[in-house]
Amino acid sequence: MTSQPECGHRTGRGLDVLALVGLILIACSLRPAASSLGPVLSEVQGAYALVEWQTGLLTALPGLIFALCGFIAVPVLKKIGLFSSLAMTCVLIAVGVGARVLVDNWFGFAGLTVVALAGMSIGNVILPVYVKTRFPHRANLGATAFTVSLGLGAMFPAFLTAPLTGHFDNWRVGLGIWALVPACALITWIILKLVRSLPRLDQPEQDTHEAGPPRRHIFTSAKARYMAMFFGLQSVNAYVQFGWVPQIYRDAGIDPVLAGLMLTVVTLGGIPGGFLAPQIIMRSILPRFFLVSFSVSAVCGYLGLLLMPTTVPVLWAVLLGYGGFAFPAALALITGRTQAVSITARTSAFVQSSGYVLAAIGPLAVGGLLGLSGGWSVPLGFMICVSALMGVTGYLAAAPGTVDDELAVPGARGAPSDLGGGTNDLRGGTNDFLGGTPGQK
Repeated sequence: MTSQPECGHRTGRGLDVLALVGLILIACSLRPAASSLGPVLSEVQGAYALVEWQTGLLTALPGLIFALCGFIAVPVLKKIGLFSSLAMTCVLIAVGVGARVLVDNWFGFAGLTVVALAGMSIGNVILPVYVKTRFPHRANLGATAFTVSLGLGAMFPAFLTAPLTGHFDNWRVGLGIWALVPACALITWIILKLVRSLPRLDQPEQDTHEAGPPRRHIFTSAKARYMAMFFGLQSVNAYVQFGWVPQIYRDAGIDPVLAGLMLTVVTLGGIPGGFLAPQIIMRSILPRFFLVSFSVSAVCGYLGLLLMPTTVPVLWAVLLGYGGFAFPAALALITGRTQAVSITARTSAFVQSSGYVLAAIGPLAVGGLLGLSGGWSVPLGFMICVSALMGVTGYLAAAPGTVDDELAVPGARGAPSDLGGGTNDLRGGTNDFLGGTPGQK
């Protein structure tokens, strides 16, 4: 028996499951274009005769495009609505991932990679808004499904791309097969629309912000700035690992398939991390202690790669994997340290876009340091410093309080307890990011 929800869209067990499947498939689509490249980076280098700066640029593209395109996600959301925004995300990823393996020149490969990453960037920002609105009374379920699926989307390409390449004797098949994930996500999303579980998500947002108390610019929130720095530093770790960890192991003399397996171990941390990190943040279970522990683990992992990479290679991968718990924790901070949906959207866009500026610099810096030094000692020393700073900013970002409180203008009507003039009143269905109208049932 279906029930009519309070937030303005039909629900029921079957539709809720379908909505959750859609969330999982879209989230799984947000990493393969990046994590599948590292295991076959040498093959791509050989196919296009890339020099070091071109290889470094490929590994830096995820952070760079996420930084640039993340800023447009909220305007796109307001313009075309939640359903169309996420459908566009799936299309861009599927086209970019599927078509880039068909071109025979580096510029085409890089350009179509940008297309895929642009879709991933928009999805990165908008999916937390979808979690906040579609699962208002099951926040832990939505956040956990989101973060675990991101981990799966990073892990399986890292694990399977090299074996698939070897099986088909073709790196293009190994990379291109991951276009199936966003294609399946798009089909599920369209079915979800057709059964009218999201009847108004294709309509642009109606601006109701004027009814609420005035808010400062998101940059004025110290918590949002610390969250952005923490997010950026953990992203440097993630994208350096996606792009360079297999090569570090290969340069140390480890077999290419085993090197890809080490990256799989690193990304495997996204699964338990996806389950545990949202609980740590949402339930306030010693969040500062755990965020610092992620930093310490990453430092130890890089030290191992620096001093004895082939002695116990899986241990260094496990330590880096535990350090990767910082990623789901950073995403959980966005929803756990905000209240109004509009503030969640603004914080998500600011934290991810500005944070990915650091993520873009990181792999480029590692590539440049590798070229200048001729070895991995200097790049790994750089990553040890990045990981230590990640612990400092994580400690500050996890402090009690919300971004909403910091953005409220003192003395303004309804501040700071008013959550935005009804834009997050999920009981009344006034959430303008769903494209609904005030009071719609």
